[in-house]
Amino acid sequence: MAKNSQGKFSGREVAIYGLFIALVYIATRFINIPGPTEGGLFHLGNVMFFTIAMVFGKRAGAISGGVGMALFDITSPYAVWAPFTLVIRFAMGYIIGHFANIKVESKLKGSIYTGVGLFSACVIMLGGYYISEVILFGNWIAPIQSLWGNLMQCVVGTALSVPVSVSLKLGFKNRKIATEI
Repeated sequence: MAKNSQGKFSGREVAIYGLFIALVYIATRFINIPGPTEGGLFHLGNVMFFTIAMVFGKRAGAISGGVGMALFDITSPYAVWAPFTLVIRFAMGYIIGHFANIKVESKLKGSIYTGVGLFSACVIMLGGYYISEVILFGNWIAPIQSLWGNLMQCVVGTALSVPVSVSLKLGFKNRKIATEI
């Protein structure tokens, strides 16, 4: 992402990131199902956020995931989670986008790097929300019950975002549309 001479984002970049934030927010806010146990709720925000990170890179993934999902928390009954979500999802988006966009000579290596990024992001999510719950609830045992729900969010987000991002990347490549912001 290029900055102008004053170190600020261009109008184009602000518009694109705003769109990505809105897409993640909407997919989180309006396409969700409360989980049967603790661990948040199941939503398609992860699919949107993972896809943006894999297609458009680490900055787009970090900004859209961190800000989009923190905005959801702020505008929902989960407002106390917003600072944690901002940091956790920012880190996840950065990691996914970084690994998914490493330039390699083979599709296999690209798939392996993307898998490493997605796996690492899921570890960040599980560990980050576990520690967040420990901080919020003051208990090391109670947060264990939310691990399953958070793991399933990662699994579903990964399973749905990988084919979408592969299709988008191929479509952009075939039409010679740059995905670098």
